Amino acid sequence: MSPVTASHVETWADFLPSTLGYRHPPVDLLAVARHRKIKQLGFRLMVPRAVLVPVDKGFEAYLRDSVSRDVNIAEAEPSNLLTHQQRFSLAHEIAHTFFFKLSDAIPVPVKVNNSFELEKLCNRVASRILVPAELLRQEIKREVGESERVDAAFVRSAAAKFRTSIEVLIGRLRVVEPSNCFERCVLLVRRIEGDAVICASYFGAGLLTVLPSPVKFTRLTDWFADFPRCVIDGAGASEWKTSRMGRSVRFVKMDLSSGGDFLLQVETSSPSC
Repeated sequence: MSPVTASHVETWADFLPSTLGYRHPPVDLLAVARHRKIKQLGFRLMVPRAVLVPVDKGFEAYLRDSVSRDVNIAEAEPSNLLTHQQRFSLAHEIAHTFFFKLSDAIPVPVKVNNSFELEKLCNRVASRILVPAELLRQEIKREVGESERVDAAFVRSAAAKFRTSIEVLIGRLRVVEPSNCFERCVLLVRRIEGDAVICASYFGAGLLTVLPSPVKFTRLTDWFADFPRCVIDGAGASEWKTSRMGRSVRFVKMDLSSGGDFLLQVETSSPSC
């Protein structure tokens, strides 16, 4: 794609905690931005979610917001400065700094063969910046002990600690702790057109005896045909039980504050691993 390889940038993100000396979430994105020569950060009323502007010996970054203002990037990141989407957008632009020649007075973008693949790479790196593998493993050990005990409550709590979206947190769980045999699944689901769509999932392989592995953007009722629409449409927490392949399956729904999204925890009655 360019002289800078995907593995190089992703490895850089993995080593950020030791490079910048932080041991607990959340990641201070302003410190990471300074580390990548971003000298100015501001909010602007604009169409794109974020833009990166090369300037003399560095960059300026701007995030979409209804109120235009500048940020003192020399300080630590305040807890209420950025929304989850703005944090992801800034981390994405930080990843883009690797695809400039920094030897010139004003950084010059390097030629890439596939801009679509570059955007996907910067999304992956943004997730790694926000949820470093080392810190996520520590959080799992501290809160639940081991990956097989990860549930919807942990997902929600960890996302809040890392100041990131639940979708990003679940995506990082799939990468950081991919091998598991527990009989539990945590889904992020979004209501749409009288149904619901799976946006992210952390799936225990032990469930494969009763359920197929969820596929992103699949409708919930296509994944599990018998899932009742009253549970999808209902507000607040709810629980539903059924049987599949001779096994009892329990669904626990947890509404989220973000519009029509909810978490769905699925588990069998008796974990086998």
